[in-house]
Amino acid sequence: MNYKYFLNFLLILTLISCGGGGGGGSSDPEPPSIFNPVINTFTSSSSSITSGNSVDLSWTTTNAISCSGSGDWDGAKATGSGSETLTLTDVKTYTFTLTCRGESSQNTVSKSVTVEVTESNGSSTNIYSEDKASYCATPSNDSSSYWLEEFTSNILDENIFTYQESNGFCATPGCPNGDSDFVQGWGNNEAQYYTSCRDGYSKNCNSETNTTENAFIENGFLKIQPIYNSSSPFEDPYCDDKSCSYTWDYTSARIMTSGKKVMSPGTEITVCFKHPEGMGHWPAIWMLPQGFVEGQKKWPQDGENDLVEHMQNHQAYETQSTIHFGSTGTSRNIWQIESVPANVDFFDKFHSVTMRWQTDKIEYFLDTQTQPYFTIVKDDRSEFNNDYWPFNEDFYLILNVASGGNGGGSPDTSKFCQDAECSNFEDKDRGRFLIDYIEIKSID
Repeated sequence: MNYKYFLNFLLILTLISCGGGGGGGSSDPEPPSIFNPVINTFTSSSSSITSGNSVDLSWTTTNAISCSGSGDWDGAKATGSGSETLTLTDVKTYTFTLTCRGESSQNTVSKSVTVEVTESNGSSTNIYSEDKASYCATPSNDSSSYWLEEFTSNILDENIFTYQESNGFCATPGCPNGDSDFVQGWGNNEAQYYTSCRDGYSKNCNSETNTTENAFIENGFLKIQPIYNSSSPFEDPYCDDKSCSYTWDYTSARIMTSGKKVMSPGTEITVCFKHPEGMGHWPAIWMLPQGFVEGQKKWPQDGENDLVEHMQNHQAYETQSTIHFGSTGTSRNIWQIESVPANVDFFDKFHSVTMRWQTDKIEYFLDTQTQPYFTIVKDDRSEFNNDYWPFNEDFYLILNVASGGNGGGSPDTSKFCQDAECSNFEDKDRGRFLIDYIEIKSID
């Protein structure tokens, strides 16, 4: 045999015996990767409530195939993100455990939260036993009260209140880049234009009283009146000197105390109010940090405090209190829904919310009850281990009614005033947000 051909033959035999040079063709394959499940967050809207009230549990997960509840709740729970509202009646400490499984049945992770339920003081029933128009706490107007506004004059005081106009805001103060800096719908897809008493910004302005068809004082009440203007839409003054044409079927009012009546920790704020009736109305009494209008403060990291707001998911006898916070671009919130007996709902009767505000603690009270229905203590909340607690700065008050949007829902136009006189309603106040009084007090 030719020597060269013999060597080539030996080389071919060697390659075949080595599995074609692929590196161990007979070795076992590597096992597939198994990702561990992770419960990123699991929180309760409140750590302590009175019997008969509700808490909202919320959570987020990663790599979870399934989740379930144990302890004082049960059943399958959502993966990825989920929430659940629970009404707690037993006086005890509730424990809620969330367990999530990964790809392997042995691969699980659990987290728990606790909620302490205390005995109700009994006032929640007793104070509503008598049928009356208002269940608001009576203003004390004592030496600790430094602002009591009872709207006894028909003039909206310009030294206290100012209007905020438009259907949105400038994300960059002054909107230097034009429309690209303007956030329409106030970031919530709201459908209303907030009017004012400035020339061109309202169809009906009474300059002597500083009031409009959307915000006026009548019979001792501040009334914010959303109007559905389908037959005569409001033309946006923003377009007067620009090549655009915006019109709005809904107008309303948003008034605030920014730069005029500023509140600080060590304050108790009480507002007596009645919500407008009907889907699409989104009334709110809330606060933002001083300097927000000027662009010196940012949302959400500098905070938002909603004393009460009534949204599309609420029954007539429910309202909600919420705080918003979080790092740049990441909104976080803690909320509590409060309810009253159905026969004294927020559309038919006046109720008051009181917020007792300290540097590291916020409490919310309803009507004349002596026990808070919602308490947030900074040091008790794990959320503030990594997020800034912004509620030790100056804030200002806002009163408004949005129309539609993420919170109001699709408007039921039959529940909206159709003109300035609200002539389509026999009881005109059903379509209005009424404020009876505002009292600000200093606390120790």
